[in-house]
Amino acid sequence: MNRVFIIGGRTYNVSNPTMKKLSLAGEHLEKEIEKSSSKSTYEEIFNGMPKKTLCKALSCLISGDLSLVDELSIGEKNELVEALSLIYTGLENSCVKLFKIADSICRLAAKPKE
Repeated sequence: MNRVFIIGGRTYNVSNPTMKKLSLAGEHLEKEIEKSSSKSTYEEIFNGMPKKTLCKALSCLISGDLSLVDELSIGEKNELVEALSLIYTGLENSCVKLFKIADSICRLAAKPKE
């Protein structure tokens, strides 16, 4: 996954996030996600969060730290929500594919007992 997002008139390139970047973003999203357990889509979840939290999470996903928070805060909240929603939807789709591949490999490698 390599995506380009325009936030606040600036362009940001987001490549496949590493586990470290996901973990850092998760630290900032964690408390807010607990509050939004009734929401069903990423867009609904992120819309219910403060803009500052979204900026922190997106900065972690882009640069691996909080260096872009002030720059990202220039953008509109809907730009941040859209970017985060697309990133996490892409990750979810990748995980589903991985699970299917792993399941197929397990079925090939498993020998039935007789």
